[in-house]
Amino acid sequence: MKSSNRSLPALIVHGGAGARAPSLDRMAHRQGILKAARYGVEILQQGGLALDAVTSVVKALEDDPLFNAGYGSVLTAEGTVEMDAALMTFTPAAAAMTAGPRSRNHADESMKSTGAAGTSGPRPALAARAGGAVAAVSRVRNPILLARAVMELTPHVLMTGAGAERLARRARLRLCRPSDLITERARARWRAALDRQLVQVSYGSEYGTVGAVAVDSQGRIAAATSTGGVTGKMAGRIGDSAIIGAGVFASEAGGSSATGQGEAIIQSALCREAVSRVARSGALAAAQRAVAVLARTTSGEAGVIVLDRRGRFGYAHNAESMQVALYDVSGGLRQLWVEPMRS
Repeated sequence: MKSSNRSLPALIVHGGAGARAPSLDRMAHRQGILKAARYGVEILQQGGLALDAVTSVVKALEDDPLFNAGYGSVLTAEGTVEMDAALMTFTPAAAAMTAGPRSRNHADESMKSTGAAGTSGPRPALAARAGGAVAAVSRVRNPILLARAVMELTPHVLMTGAGAERLARRARLRLCRPSDLITERARARWRAALDRQLVQVSYGSEYGTVGAVAVDSQGRIAAATSTGGVTGKMAGRIGDSAIIGAGVFASEAGGSSATGQGEAIIQSALCREAVSRVARSGALAAAQRAVAVLARTTSGEAGVIVLDRRGRFGYAHNAESMQVALYDVSGGLRQLWVEPMRS
């Protein structure tokens, strides 16, 4: 049964919170985020799944070298690429019967037969959520596709390193040499750090972690996040983007994706915090309050996007710059640079 809400379907996308992009790059960033968003909009307009929409958007941003995800990821202290990505979905009971293929870690088993009391037949549809994530991968062109494979092909939620990459082969995902993911832009930043005699973690000096949240016409919610981390991070460091509840979250109330200083986001469980506030304060206020709490308790910088189950948008950050793309039925697709919150 389709939702009667005229705002649905809806989509929100972010391209990272951090330093303000050079003026020559700002137009390219705007074009890049709008191009990626259009893939998701097309899926939603055709009645497709929220999960397919956010996967398509994030994959497109991973393929764009201007963003710090997939091809274009920043380098570790050792000059290597290690990427994190995650997604999460929520399927309301009303949509469960038409949700399509289910992941093995999906909580909804409504299509199974029951042997209770000697009877059989379909069980009542139940609301359900599922998630998948990968961390520290370096041989996969699109880590968001591998995160989805974790969700759909395994009983697990989070996989890392070589084991995750073996799953990529099983899922027939596009593999590559680690060096194929390094752009000249990322290499130049790393070399500049070496020239200063010390590679240092450059929190807040970059931008480009990507994420998307969608609600489809059936009320299904999906959120996705992908990143290359921060320049100069220690090899093996895992940030918030791979952590459900921190870098991504979805529930009955809505979905969320985060960007910024990963350690602060993890400590604040930023996305879960934002979504938990949606019902009582609305999407915009929930995003603003969650970022304010993070800033007060960690002194960190972060950004977050929120989309509630009715297709209402929330976004906030306390960095120099963050851009988002928005789509709903009434407003169409548009892009904006979000003003930072002031303490």
